[in-house]
Amino acid sequence: MADFYQHSQLPTLHHLATPDPAARDEELAELSRNRPVAVLLPALFVETQRPALPLILGTLAEAPYVGEIVLSMNVMNAEQAQEAARWCREWASGKPVRILWNDGPALQAAHGRLAEMGWDGGSGGKGANIWMGLAYLKAAGKARVVISHDTDILNYEASVPARLCHPVLHSGMGYRFAKGYYSRVRDRLFGRVTRLLVFPLIRAFQDVLGPQPLLHHLESYRYPLSGEFAGDLDSLARFSLPSAWGLEVAMLGEAHRHLPLESQCQVDLGFHYEHRHRQLLVPGIEHGLVAAAADVARCLAWQILLDLPVKDRAAPLEKALRCYRETRAPEWLCRYEHVALLNGLVFDRAEEEHALQTFTAALDALHADVSSAGLHMPGMRPPPAQALEELPGFAAQILEAAL
Repeated sequence: MADFYQHSQLPTLHHLATPDPAARDEELAELSRNRPVAVLLPALFVETQRPALPLILGTLAEAPYVGEIVLSMNVMNAEQAQEAARWCREWASGKPVRILWNDGPALQAAHGRLAEMGWDGGSGGKGANIWMGLAYLKAAGKARVVISHDTDILNYEASVPARLCHPVLHSGMGYRFAKGYYSRVRDRLFGRVTRLLVFPLIRAFQDVLGPQPLLHHLESYRYPLSGEFAGDLDSLARFSLPSAWGLEVAMLGEAHRHLPLESQCQVDLGFHYEHRHRQLLVPGIEHGLVAAAADVARCLAWQILLDLPVKDRAAPLEKALRCYRETRAPEWLCRYEHVALLNGLVFDRAEEEHALQTFTAALDALHADVSSAGLHMPGMRPPPAQALEELPGFAAQILEAAL
């Protein structure tokens, strides 16, 4: 049967049927007349060399409710920035497109102004890209609703942006933040950081801290690390965001702090994504799944323990990590092994156990760092709206830098 289960905390908008695409586009176009929609895409230059981005931009070009597309990019030189702008204009077929070259000289100066104020000024990382994209859209003053998702989706469909923005655009729903979720299954289960780190770690914190509103909120999400979301721009611009992989967890924590529960939801995007899967590398390597897991775990712990006095944070963190290692992580591994067995999926137990060992090593390193330096969140930035208000000329500086 179709899944229509509702969590007690968070409204879940399931994929139970497929609306007529033309009728849905017409409805969204009418809804967007007074609330223009922008699509914000974080990307590296290398995405312009792969097949997913042209497909995504071509699909968005045909969406009548999308007013503009903003690609917040980095890891490219001046020549590549111009190439990216030219190709993206071509792929978007006349739809307004702006390129934010985050590691270019103009936006490097803008990022640097954040550092001068005592905030993080680094331009590397998905979180920094999303932050600058939101700051640009807020400064431009046109968009009212923002859609964002990753740029490596190989089987991208028009239903993705339509389903994401519909709950936020529709006046009868009243949502201000919508989080997408989707299947991470092919011949095997993917999503290891979510399955084997985030879910059991949240449960371990619940074991240690007892019922907490934020923990209840976080465990209600079907896929908390998905990169797909939509929101009211005024709301999103009030979120403090880290510059790196903790972005998705931070957004959920910020939504919980700043928005009423009834204005948040999660949306079933309804199909299997085909995209790149990160490789599991040994601890100490800066790239890959381990680095992402370490950032996610730090941000998760920071969000959960933020309201405790600084001196009281290390002890519950140590207890939660012990509970994760000894109880919750092995339990979750067994649960997903049973899911794989029932469905005839490939399940490499040695590989899954190696993932747990790697995540545990990352958590042990986090605990050692917290014990010596306290629980801190590197790269955490102020809300874009705050930076625009407190830095004279910052809005104009960002607008002038857009390609």
